[in-house]
Amino acid sequence: MPVFSDAQIEQIKSRLTISEVISPYVRLTRKGDRFWGLCPFHHEKTPSFTVKDDLGFYKCFGCGKGGGMFDFIMEIEHVTFPEAVEQLAKKAGVELKAETEFDRKESQRKKSLQDLYNRIAKTYHLILTTKPYAEEARTYMKKRGISDETCEKFMLGFAPENSSNFYPTFKQNGFSDDLLKKSGLFSKGSDDFYPFFRNRFMFPIRTWQGDVVAFSGRDMTGEDRAKYKNSPDTELYSKRNILFGLYESLPMLKKKGEVILCEGNFDVISLHQAGLANAVAPLGTSFTEEQAKLLKRWVSKAYILFDSDSAGQNATAKALMILQKNDIECGVIRLTGAKDASQMLEEQGAQALINSCNNIITGFSYLVHSAKKKYDLRQPKSKTSVFKEVMPFLDATSSEIERQGYIKYLSEELGVSEEQIIGDYARQKNREPVKVEERPVSKSRNLLNISRDLNAMLLLINNRSEFEKFRKAVRINLLNDKEAQSLYAVLENAAREEITDTDLILQMIEDPDLKNLVVQSFDSSLYKVANPDEAVKEAINVVLMEELLEKRRRIQGMVNSASVEGISNDQLLELMETLRDLDNEIIALQNL
Repeated sequence: MPVFSDAQIEQIKSRLTISEVISPYVRLTRKGDRFWGLCPFHHEKTPSFTVKDDLGFYKCFGCGKGGGMFDFIMEIEHVTFPEAVEQLAKKAGVELKAETEFDRKESQRKKSLQDLYNRIAKTYHLILTTKPYAEEARTYMKKRGISDETCEKFMLGFAPENSSNFYPTFKQNGFSDDLLKKSGLFSKGSDDFYPFFRNRFMFPIRTWQGDVVAFSGRDMTGEDRAKYKNSPDTELYSKRNILFGLYESLPMLKKKGEVILCEGNFDVISLHQAGLANAVAPLGTSFTEEQAKLLKRWVSKAYILFDSDSAGQNATAKALMILQKNDIECGVIRLTGAKDASQMLEEQGAQALINSCNNIITGFSYLVHSAKKKYDLRQPKSKTSVFKEVMPFLDATSSEIERQGYIKYLSEELGVSEEQIIGDYARQKNREPVKVEERPVSKSRNLLNISRDLNAMLLLINNRSEFEKFRKAVRINLLNDKEAQSLYAVLENAAREEITDTDLILQMIEDPDLKNLVVQSFDSSLYKVANPDEAVKEAINVVLMEELLEKRRRIQGMVNSASVEGISNDQLLELMETLRDLDNEIIALQNL
């Protein structure tokens, strides 16, 4: 990222007035010592957006947005500060160049760091495609249905287990110790630094310009460890601001003006391989405001294809709010017969995936139907509850005409008049504005109303000496709750790095909502158990029992549909034997 001096910034501001910068976007009318216009950041009929040239700022008294000329360009064009400076420098005729020795050194250091990431990505890719010791990774890639063309497109790679030569090799190639240590690509061992990624199938994460700035590595060992390992944030990389697959999707995004939001790397790759080359995914977090603004440069429509589990449904609802707030038309894709895009491609093929991706409902319809499933609509209060759940979406809608259409739809779904809904909505105008964020922070979540998986992990984070026992019995992929998986990974990393201090462990939890929940658990008697050993054993049994029951439901479903699916008698007998084995395992676990 370029470094600009104060002198260069002042030079730009001296050649441009803020009204000159804003007037191409907003029709401004002078009144006294300031300009007024309709705010470009929210819908309004009466001007509340004001600009003052003498002070060099803008302010909207309606939505509260304000700042200087660079802030305005960043907000209206959805660009970074350096990009805004470069845009206005060009407009002002100011040449941007490093003016100090420090600036030159800093710029060179960042270029070297970028070069390091690009070189390591190419090294991982070369290993995957050519080295004999990467045969297992190539076999895994073929098993997942990834073609050689897709491998090249995404520059997929393999980080070998024996990679101790990486650090000295890159050092010999001119990269300093300081740069290598701070790159986020190496971890400190007892004697030396070793690669952060080992024995993992590698997904390079690229900026929309194509530079590699981070990696996501999928475990290839099958050991009891986090399935995915992701690069930490660095000066080149912030997971809030980047989307996996954006660089690879850019040509199609520009052509179609539409994007498919997936949940994981393999989902993105599966959709691209099926011909839907406009798929991207958030990186280890929920979809963010920054990612929405980035996408808005190229698209006007977004379709969400997150997992169908409860965590995926929650993430879908939050993403819809963010998209709506940013005036991106949003819908939800409903897969049939598969949990996610990757599974459907593997089991049913590309055409089935393409057909399912045409099964789209609007974002508001999705929210209404999801809310209706939670309540008994024969009860008047239940209809109010549904209304309250979808109200944030109405708040996020800038167009009154569009909002009226949603109210009409809601009235039909709830069997109440539009006037009743409009009246209730109007009465809510005095409430605090709803802030649409990727994960609103809850001050106090109910510890009695969380998943069994998350409850087990809260028990373990309060009794960390018992985690090793849980880890040996339960792999992370047996947990269905994404928050539980996140805590599992935190505990595993803490154990591996021998971190025992509670404050340091809290710093490892990225999600502020989840961190608040953990802090709340520390003060709860629910997790101060007299016999943690027995409590953890019970937690293990609960997770394993749910896994067995899920397997049984799946096999029973295959038996029930045997005649329709054309399953042979021999296959049916095999399924029945599997059911008996599962029943015996369930009984044995119940008797423990």
